[in-house]
Parts: sequence; C-alpha cells; structure tokens
Amino acid sequence: MANTKHSSDNNQKFLNIFGLSELTGLSVRNIRTLVQKRAIPVIVAGHRTHLFQPEKVLKALEKFEVKGV
Repeated sequence: MANTKHSSDNNQKFLNIFGLSELTGLSVRNIRTLVQKRAIPVIVAGHRTHLFQPEKVLKALEKFEVKGV
C-alpha cells in the first residue's frame, strides 16, 4: 500500500527568527534568549540559520502563561 501521511505533515511551514518575532510579538533578542535557554524548539540548519515551526513554538510558549486568579 501507499504511504498514507497526513497532508498537514507534508505542508509544514517554517519561519526564520524575524518571522517568528512578527508572529509572536516577541523581540528577536527575546527569541534568541529562549533558544539559548532551550525553552522553545528550533531547527539549526547552519551557523546562522535557525528555523522554527510556529505550532510547536506556540505550544512551548503556553508553558510560560500565567493563569489569572
């Protein structure tokens, strides 16, 4: 049988640090700090190339959400 992957798996969108900054509203410096602390997932594709999957990053950032009283 053919390999049956979900279409969403094949159409993953990657963002660079500037695109992620626009999406999240965080500064590039803050994103670099989170990467350094390994708080958000990143794909290191080269010395200066970092790629991010928005869905995974947003899920990781939810851990920092402060719940209201």
